[in-house]
Amino acid sequence: MKKLKEESKLLLGYAISGMGDQFYIFAIPLLMLSKTHSSIIMGLLTAVEYLPTALFGLIIGPIYDIYPRKRIMLISLVMQMLLILCVPILTANKISIYLILLIVFLLGSFDLISWTGYQIFIAESVDTEELSSVSGKVGLISSIQKTFGPGISAIIINLLNYMGGFLLDSLSFGYLALVIRNYQPLHEEKNATAQSSFKKGTKDGIKFLFSQHTIKWLIISFLVANIGFQAVIPMLTFVLKQAMNLSVNMVSIFFTVSAVASIIGNFAYLHLNKKFKIGFQLVMIGLLIALGFSIMLNTKSFIMVTSGYALVSFGSVWSQANFFTIIQAKTPIQYKGTITAVSTSLTRIIGPIMSLVSGVLVNCEVHLIFIVAVICLIGSVLLNFVSGLNNLKEL
Repeated sequence: MKKLKEESKLLLGYAISGMGDQFYIFAIPLLMLSKTHSSIIMGLLTAVEYLPTALFGLIIGPIYDIYPRKRIMLISLVMQMLLILCVPILTANKISIYLILLIVFLLGSFDLISWTGYQIFIAESVDTEELSSVSGKVGLISSIQKTFGPGISAIIINLLNYMGGFLLDSLSFGYLALVIRNYQPLHEEKNATAQSSFKKGTKDGIKFLFSQHTIKWLIISFLVANIGFQAVIPMLTFVLKQAMNLSVNMVSIFFTVSAVASIIGNFAYLHLNKKFKIGFQLVMIGLLIALGFSIMLNTKSFIMVTSGYALVSFGSVWSQANFFTIIQAKTPIQYKGTITAVSTSLTRIIGPIMSLVSGVLVNCEVHLIFIVAVICLIGSVLLNFVSGLNNLKEL
């Protein structure tokens, strides 16, 4: 009963703080655009949001393995509470735009710390056999947030202005901090001894990662797949607006269908994932996503492109849930910080580079980004066979 209570508290905390995050994601570009009217600054904003993962993604984890996890998480959440309030204040007082970008960078850095910690805590709130269920619930909450978050954010801005919205965002982090403060893990925390250095903790964690066949090959497989995703995602809006000449309303319909497909994907995962071998799921979902990108090659048809991306969205949430479940199930408590951070970062760190590459590919030929995505997804599936991941049965 206790573990269910802790799991429910963490999920509710994630739901509330996640809606705050959705407001931030919606509002910060609008604020920056209204202040600068500069495409260069908007590009800098995107780069600054990526930067924390590129700089710190591989080194955040050992902090959670060496020091008390709850303390690290609480410090990070409190810093997010305070920093989020600085954004509208600085904007209103016409402070240097670069100082605002610094705040955005710091927010991204603490968000990386908090998200790493949350993944550890939610995994420790349940037994191994329940990991897939809690992973699906986290994915479902995230999909719902992304679907309804922009609309709710627009309503908040109209009713409370930006300051009121950022205040609510700050309070949402405060609520999650209270949840973490009272959190009791299912298993006792096993941090490294006080004599352990950060360097040694990192080295031991990385050594463990490369000694684990399943974790190592899963990360490599997802890294290859993510190259394909990052070839397409940054250019989606450009393709829809410029190459397909769609109206704003049609673009909105496209992303709405995608969001609904994500929600359906999470529901399907929650109800069906335990009925199939994990290895079978890795292969079939990879092929489903590859099929989705293949269908999107028909850029002359809005229905085909939308249907293809719906398949991609459906498969994406399923694959992410499996990734989280396998990583957490195969990692002992003393290495969870390092492995969680490294596994997440390695699959995403290619993002900034591929954002530039995808722009070059689209300028050469629109269909190239989808071809690259298909090749990467098929490559990822082949890696599952080469490494034996396709034979995974139960965790």
